Amino acid sequence: MNVDFVTAIKMFFANYANFKGRSTRAEYWWVVLFLFIVCMVLTWLGSFGAILSTIFGLATLIPSLAIATRRLHDINLSGWVLVGFYVVQFALAVWMGAGFGGQFMSILTGDASVVAEHMDDMDVAGRVALPAILMFVVGIVYLVLMCKKSGPDNQYGPNPYGE
Repeated sequence: MNVDFVTAIKMFFANYANFKGRSTRAEYWWVVLFLFIVCMVLTWLGSFGAILSTIFGLATLIPSLAIATRRLHDINLSGWVLVGFYVVQFALAVWMGAGFGGQFMSILTGDASVVAEHMDDMDVAGRVALPAILMFVVGIVYLVLMCKKSGPDNQYGPNPYGE
């Protein structure tokens, strides 16, 4: 079943909180394009657009998680894999944020000598670069999974292409 842009968006909102079944690559990527375009347009509206973008992001959070889960089902993976990706990304972000913590507090207090002192003490590779590289790698793994071809009939339902 090939879907076009409009059909994919209709299916996205029709399956607002449907975490069962499967979604094709086309459906998933058309929705990603739609969400990207809407966020870009809202960003151009300035601070009011940022508020609208936040509201839109919150409104589409559940359907975004649902379509990603259905996409993982299409390649015969559990939706819990998505939870794993988010937990790993969050942990890496906290790790990276901890690396910047000393500089951030020094900048807030306006003590430039402390900023320089933290820059000397900070192990950039361990606190910032390594988690950033790992976040990039995890993102690439996620991208590769979302680009995989639909598998045959599986426990989550029949192949959406009928193959």
